Amino acid sequence: ALVHACAEMGDIERAQVTIGEMEALNIWPDTVTYTALISCAVNAGEPQKAFEIAEKMKVKGVRKDVRSYTALVHACAEMGDIERAQVTIGEMEALNIWPDTVTYTALISCAVNAGEPQKAFEIAEKMKVKDVHLNVRTYNALVHACAEMGDIE
Repeated sequence: ALVHACAEMGDIERAQVTIGEMEALNIWPDTVTYTALISCAVNAGEPQKAFEIAEKMKVKGVRKDVRSYTALVHACAEMGDIERAQVTIGEMEALNIWPDTVTYTALISCAVNAGEPQKAFEIAEKMKVKDVHLNVRTYNALVHACAEMGDIE
């Protein structure tokens, strides 16, 4: 719970100290812990650090889940790195971990932040084809794409 609180506040330093304390007590971080740490890095404005944390997960043998991958796509959105986001999506799908509404919405935001708002609509169409529900946040991201394109209709 403490790592999650740090994630909400974007306090990456405190989160890392907390994880160090856990490990000193032989309490090993799991997927949920690392995912919170990834989110913490994004919320702290250090999205590149999210990928360093993901690499540490791999080294430690902790598997990523849909939430972990979604947090990484959020990191890509913060960086405006649509290529890296698509690689991340490809990696998760190769492991039979399927993007959900939140994942795709983060990918839409990433496309907009990368200066490719038209790609946002391609992603939304892919969601429909894959029968992934579009929610209010998805549509908000699409409206943002319209704004970026100057399309107010």
